[in-house]
Amino acid sequence: MPSLSRRSWLASTGTALAGLAVSGRFLNEEMRAQALTPERLAAVAPGKVRLSLNENPFGPSPAAIEAMQRHIASGQSSRYPYLQTGELVELIARKEGVAPEHIVLGVGSGEILETVGVHFGQAKGEVIYAQPGYLQLPRAMEAVGGKGVPVPLNAKGEHDLDAMAARIGPSTSVVYVVNPHNPTGTTVNATELRDFIRSASRQALVLVDEAYLDIADNYNSRTVVGLVNSERRVLVARTFSKIYGMAGLRIGYGVTSPSFAAVLRNHAFGSLSGPSVVAAIASLKDDAFVAQTREKIVTERQKLLDLLRELGRPYMEPQTNFVFFHAGRPHAEVFSRMQAEGVTVARAFPPMTEWVRLTIGLPEENAKARAALRKVLM
Repeated sequence: MPSLSRRSWLASTGTALAGLAVSGRFLNEEMRAQALTPERLAAVAPGKVRLSLNENPFGPSPAAIEAMQRHIASGQSSRYPYLQTGELVELIARKEGVAPEHIVLGVGSGEILETVGVHFGQAKGEVIYAQPGYLQLPRAMEAVGGKGVPVPLNAKGEHDLDAMAARIGPSTSVVYVVNPHNPTGTTVNATELRDFIRSASRQALVLVDEAYLDIADNYNSRTVVGLVNSERRVLVARTFSKIYGMAGLRIGYGVTSPSFAAVLRNHAFGSLSGPSVVAAIASLKDDAFVAQTREKIVTERQKLLDLLRELGRPYMEPQTNFVFFHAGRPHAEVFSRMQAEGVTVARAFPPMTEWVRLTIGLPEENAKARAALRKVLM
């Protein structure tokens, strides 16, 4: 992997980063698509339902909320959270079965993705990724001179690992796998994915984004964190935004080799807040909360799948807190009509322009969305 000093990093990318800060090109597609125009402000007014950003409306663990309240009440918010950050890294390392040197924290997993993107993009590297897909990493690479190499999903809406392997070449810096995938919600066969990583990591960094894996069936058999070691070029990205309900607190982490973790820590350009750190610590200690939240999501998701089957609308098999279904009409039409019913769905995901992604919300929000779908899809 290219090695850069912090000074050369800043010198080579300072102008680009300054421009990006103004233009918003580092914002992922989700965020840009949901920019609060007057029309969208109306869409999230009281009584409206936003099911477009894959947020977990059940919120953080009560233990996490209590930890944040204690942190603020004690006056610790006037101090940098260095001691708490060290405790969090130790806790994550024990959870993942690695040494603390393998862990790098980020302002959400998005900062990990963007830092990787800038690191390899400024060196004119290429990233292979699934299309349609989550574009924060490819866009970050492209913004500073790298190149995105999209590979279409297979007919099941899964990563086509053989096709991705065939595209790996001398210029490939990163192979990006989102598992479970966004927007389709599908997972890759665990054995096939591990074989793919063992092979591809000889030629490039394999970044596996497991943001939604806590929601999937059989988490332990699906995670590939066991492939991370000092020799293999693998990075597993995780976030507290999904199952832990902390999207507004912005905290995530990566698990990778100690040497690459040091590179990322040296070049990351954000810092964590004390409340988010203590909330993450408390969340990791609350296993019961994770299981309960997953059960709530799966129960509500099943109600949506039942409706789609009743309406005869195909969907991808979801392992996430959202469902990707074929609407049988242009996305723009569905988006507009759902807005009129008070429900915001996700942006379009070309080239699958008749497919719609809908997040699982609170039970009352989901009931409103299902009623709207009956009108829009009939």
